Amino acid sequence: MAEYREALFGQDLLLFRYHSLALARLPAEEYVGASPLGAALSALMSQEKTRDRALRKASMLELVVGSGLDEALKYLLINVIETYFQLSGEDAERYRRLVSRKEYRAVQEVELTWADKLIEKGREEGRVEGREAGVVEGMRRMLLKQLTAKFGELSDKITERVRSMSEVELESVLDRVLTTATLDELDLGD
Repeated sequence: MAEYREALFGQDLLLFRYHSLALARLPAEEYVGASPLGAALSALMSQEKTRDRALRKASMLELVVGSGLDEALKYLLINVIETYFQLSGEDAERYRRLVSRKEYRAVQEVELTWADKLIEKGREEGRVEGREAGVVEGMRRMLLKQLTAKFGELSDKITERVRSMSEVELESVLDRVLTTATLDELDLGD
């Protein structure tokens, strides 16, 4: 049994006792066919190197997909398998050939859905990064415009300095630009 404690001034504020299980030490083959949960957790367990990993992954997914669990639980278990039981090289190629068979039609649908979700996640991350980059670029343009309007033409050194500023630096200078009397007060390095 393990414990987690939080104490303040020598007094226990929190004491949590729990049992832990080292999944990595358990043999996966004993659990992979036991239940949908066993199949998903077997992705975290010790894998024999000589076993057919492609067939193991297909079997794990087939058990979860064919279970009577609701879609949210299936998604959670599939996520565990896809995250922790990744195949590469020959295993990945064998897996693709294996699940292309008609008896793995349900697994094919899961793989397509999973791929679509990964693509959409990548697109969303790209949109967020693009928006953030656009905001920072807009801040740079605004600062350069304000500096030019207030102090006249800027040196190349100051223009380059503004173009290399982080979002936090830009916010700081933008907050001060209207209240400063000279360009030197902004400490832009000219």
